Amino acid sequence: MLARIRVLAVAVLVAVPSLASAQSTPTSPERSAPVAGPRLNATTTAVRRPVQSSATLQTTAAQRQSMGKPVAMMIVGLAALVAGALIGGDPGVLIMVGGAIVGLIGLYQYLK
Repeated sequence: MLARIRVLAVAVLVAVPSLASAQSTPTSPERSAPVAGPRLNATTTAVRRPVQSSATLQTTAAQRQSMGKPVAMMIVGLAALVAGALIGGDPGVLIMVGGAIVGLIGLYQYLK
């Protein structure tokens, strides 16, 4: 069994370089010329995203970084809802209402 694995490993080590050299054939100058036919830019059928300047990209990145506070408020609101449900009674209801308010404020700021 071990002898078969050795033979297979040697065969793979010999075959892989020979396959790689067979695929890397030198290209002639006429093959490197562009081929006639439809171009990629002319064949698009979907809506294209406009090219953005670096200032626009920086503004977008700053807006994405500022999404941390609303997301945190939504998470805290959800945690307060769960905690209020576990506590139960009148104190639990007060915590759940407070959590719902915090979560809704966070959702409003997130969607703004």
